[in-house]
Amino acid sequence: MKSMVRSLVLAVAAPLVLFGCADLDAPTALPSAPIFSTSSTSPDLSKLARYGKKQSITIAWAKKWIGPEGGRLDFQGFAIEVPAGAVSEVTKFEIRLPVDPSGSERVVAEFSPHGATFANPVTIEFPYAGTSIDGSTSPTIVWWNDVWVDMGATITGDGTRLRTTTKHFSTYGTTDERAGGGVVVAGG
Repeated sequence: MKSMVRSLVLAVAAPLVLFGCADLDAPTALPSAPIFSTSSTSPDLSKLARYGKKQSITIAWAKKWIGPEGGRLDFQGFAIEVPAGAVSEVTKFEIRLPVDPSGSERVVAEFSPHGATFANPVTIEFPYAGTSIDGSTSPTIVWWNDVWVDMGATITGDGTRLRTTTKHFSTYGTTDERAGGGVVVAGG
């Protein structure tokens, strides 16, 4: 009888241990990947940088609850850095990566919450070292708005990532002038 009760307690407790803490401050990789993009038109990924070594991504979604004090979410070389005051209440931030073969070879991510605007610009970061634009004189971050729109970018001090700021989230990727056109300069 004791062993049956112990088994029942373990059967009930195991899912709580595994999934009950999913919304704590630590970034959480979820066991299944959501649909990568919900936009009405799919981004043309051929304009974006490629990884030098093909990524092996099986979990493509990370989230973190961040409040008015700010915080950071890092996932697979991508990051969201929320400064203090950017949001007025605790908000779920997410980074989604494609897992399909044509998408996962590109440096591209979908950031959310979609539709939210931030009181202070949020910084987003992308892998740079080891990608097809590593060493480029004009690397940039672009966002999808039925065409790729140039956001500009700087290389981090350690040379491993590109970063830019934004007041909204969408699908973003990295490219340079060698990408072959199809990128619109912001505001133009």
